[in-house]
Amino acid sequence: MKLNYRDKIIAGVLLAIVILLIGFFVPVKNMNNKNKSDKKILAEKQTIKADYEAKIAKIPSLQESIRSLYNEASDATKIFVPLDEVKSQIKVDSYMQKYADECKIKIKNLELGASTVTPLNYYYTSSKDNFSALRDQADVNGTLKKEYEASVAESTALSQRAKESVIKTQYAMKITGTKENIWKYLEAIKNFDKAVVINSVTLNDYTFGKDAAKKAGVELPESKDGEEVSVQAGESVIKNTSEAQIILSLYSVIEMEEPDVEMK
Repeated sequence: MKLNYRDKIIAGVLLAIVILLIGFFVPVKNMNNKNKSDKKILAEKQTIKADYEAKIAKIPSLQESIRSLYNEASDATKIFVPLDEVKSQIKVDSYMQKYADECKIKIKNLELGASTVTPLNYYYTSSKDNFSALRDQADVNGTLKKEYEASVAESTALSQRAKESVIKTQYAMKITGTKENIWKYLEAIKNFDKAVVINSVTLNDYTFGKDAAKKAGVELPESKDGEEVSVQAGESVIKNTSEAQIILSLYSVIEMEEPDVEMK
């Protein structure tokens, strides 16, 4: 079909309109799709932002919790002998000499041993249930088993608890003194406010001169308040004293650094 001039003009106008419409609607559609994509990304970012804001809001309470735990740990370690002190025999000797002077004990020899890492044992009573079969027969309502388990619950818990490691340093000493004063000295060490354990005490003369005096046919004078007394037996002098060897264990830990919880 042959188009006249007028039809060609109309067709050209319509074609131009179609091209304009396509040029308009395609970018609009693309922008609409991009808008939907941006909204999705925005929603995800807002969720992440809210999560971070919630975490940031918790920081002050978390900082306080960390400080509180650190303070509790620091208080718990106060009982241990400071590591820098336990490495110095002079410092440890000063502890022992102080109590020796107070209890009128003579220290003859002191020896500081090597430090080792060792597990810290828990003290608990280990008991074997020899009557479980008889209890089971009599335990009609199940109460006997509950009562028994409750009675050994603490020991059971301690036996299953993980053992923490600490630094152990052994310390040996030889001392001389009367029975009363050696007992006072051991009591003073026991009441020392640091983690010290008396491992062993060996007495050279557990009678504190009584057997020697009896064999020599003499009698030791009365001793008041643990004072040292003596008696002449021929060419020798017998005293109411004895030499004792004491082995101690001193426990130390490496103190935790204060945590840096400030935001920088």
